[in-house]
Amino acid sequence: MKHLKRITALCFCAAILLCACTKYGTAVSQITSYSYKDKQLTVNAMVTDNGGCDYYREQGFCYSLFTPPDMNDVYTTKVTVSTHSEVDTFSATFTLPLADSAYYVRAYVKNSAGLSYSDVVKVSTNPLDYPETE
Repeated sequence: MKHLKRITALCFCAAILLCACTKYGTAVSQITSYSYKDKQLTVNAMVTDNGGCDYYREQGFCYSLFTPPDMNDVYTTKVTVSTHSEVDTFSATFTLPLADSAYYVRAYVKNSAGLSYSDVVKVSTNPLDYPETE
């Protein structure tokens, strides 16, 4: 009888967790705006389709000198904005350390169905002002 109660409780908990996503699709996001000044990049993004999920496990941005940035790539930097969030908009400001370079940036969202990325945005940093030589 104890085992039956435990199994029933476990099934009930699993059903509640699975109800968080009805379509079981990955979320769709897009970068809505960005600005670059003094090595600082500010990026804003929005989830346009939540995939049927009521919350997001993780939201953020990833960037790299190579396209497309991928969180499984050792050359990609990940910036996590929020975890376990119900908010559809998110933003971050971070430093792009190399001058006169092209960075590729995209938003990412993890929900119960998996990980998805926005389209890639290319951001070019300003060249350094080198002192004049005689």
